[in-house]
Amino acid sequence: MTSYLQFDSVEKSYGRVAALSGVDLSVDRGGIVALLGPNGAGKSTLFGCLLGFIRPGAGSITLRGRPLTDADRSRFGYVSERVTLYPHGSVLENGAYFARLRGHDSSELELQLERVGLYGARDRKVRQLSKGMLQRLGLAIALCGQPDLLVLDEPFNGLDPSLLDELREILRSENDRGATLLIATHTMSAIEPLATHVAILLNGKFAASGTLDDLREQHGYADSLETIYHRVSRSRRSLFDEEACV
Repeated sequence: MTSYLQFDSVEKSYGRVAALSGVDLSVDRGGIVALLGPNGAGKSTLFGCLLGFIRPGAGSITLRGRPLTDADRSRFGYVSERVTLYPHGSVLENGAYFARLRGHDSSELELQLERVGLYGARDRKVRQLSKGMLQRLGLAIALCGQPDLLVLDEPFNGLDPSLLDELREILRSENDRGATLLIATHTMSAIEPLATHVAILLNGKFAASGTLDDLREQHGYADSLETIYHRVSRSRRSLFDEEACV
């Protein structure tokens, strides 16, 4: 059966540095994929290739078995790790502007502001927002239009525990309506209750991928996702060290 989103042998280098070295990943329709890896592992480059910001050096990305197009990407919602907006504009002004760029009117943006808990701060200047509030504003913009795919880069950063629970509920509800989620994060305790699949990216390659049950079967039944991640990382680091000595 054809996967919803498929990365096949995707490569990208910056000079002599290989950011992605033949990445293969299948994402099922309606899944919640946790993309894990240290800084510099290639997560942002992978997102850039998916979203059309970066041209891969080799390989392909397909959606429902056909080449990914800009029209497909218009149905994606994206929140970057560092949400960049106009600092002197208000929450509502910024949100409405970027929602309109994606073809949505301000009334839908207001509904999403209410949903993420920012409607009461709609007249506040963006420069006055905390990092967590900026993340929520970026999410409100991304949620406009009921996107088919949500691509989120570190969405849990800067959120206190109560807001973290609210965000997880929003993401669950998006998934329940049929959205596929691809989430890069270092906050493994936050993603563990959500993820249907986990992919661990190290040095531009996937060191492990599968359901959480699959990874537990391979690396420790009773262990948390964070423990499994560190075990995979240590194992791959040891393998790199051995290859370097050959």
